[in-house]
Amino acid sequence: MPGTKKVKELMVPLSEYPVVYDTDSLKEAILVLKKYMAGGKGHRSLLVFSKSKKVGGEEQLVGILTVRDILNAIKANTLSYNGAELFEISWSKFYHRDPLKEPFITKVGDVIRPLVQAFVQSNQDVTGAIRLMMTKNVSLLPVFEGKKAVGVIRAIDLLDYLGAMI
Repeated sequence: MPGTKKVKELMVPLSEYPVVYDTDSLKEAILVLKKYMAGGKGHRSLLVFSKSKKVGGEEQLVGILTVRDILNAIKANTLSYNGAELFEISWSKFYHRDPLKEPFITKVGDVIRPLVQAFVQSNQDVTGAIRLMMTKNVSLLPVFEGKKAVGVIRAIDLLDYLGAMI
């Protein structure tokens, strides 16, 4: 019965998801994401942990960094003028230097999506995760057991579940 599935049955375990720290630079985050993509994993976001904040002696999950967050940070660092042509000029000046140094020295913690209310517990029904994704307009939710992060559930992971309900 589709209504009895729990989030933990559909989630991606934490060990299979790319991770960075809030003190890492965007350059480091992009390189981690590229490594996962090159390995055949289609993740489009990273889980962000804090080395200084602990939960039960382990590093605390503090947010999510998506490709859109990275692009918005690039946009903020390169768009100082209006117009597409000026965007190209602004962007090209970074290519004459190391493009992964200048605009990407921003710390991951400065551009992440914090975990305000967009997370679920592993023993929650999947329908609750779907409802939360829809109301919070997100396609990925961190999964916790108590206060400890154990995985993520993505909208794409819910397709089979939704298909069974039809």
